[in-house]
Amino acid sequence: MTMTNFEIYNIAKAMSEAFQDGSQYLPVKVNFFIQKNKATLMALAQDIDNSRIAIVQNYGTMNEETNQFMVPDDKIEAANAELMDLFNIEQEVNIRKISIDTIPDDINLTTAQMEALMFMID
Repeated sequence: MTMTNFEIYNIAKAMSEAFQDGSQYLPVKVNFFIQKNKATLMALAQDIDNSRIAIVQNYGTMNEETNQFMVPDDKIEAANAELMDLFNIEQEVNIRKISIDTIPDDINLTTAQMEALMFMID
């Protein structure tokens, strides 16, 4: 499946938050594919985040009070352009798809959980 870095980053975050407590019981196949997709997307999201941090560090300077990098006003446009380029990059991602029929009717998914899974449902 072709995805932009923006999609990868946001879906990885949504999956991480929606299924963080692990209390939702799902059929083995569904759970397995969720875990595989989550692991794949989280690894890619970490790479994207490392690149994002490198861009901010390149254009910014460390603020000793907040212990964060601050990008000066005269470099914000260039930094934002690079960040947009980063998030617009498309990648081929090995996503395991499931049929909506594999999710039993008696499983109660929250809206956030269902939204986090939408990309992988046929």
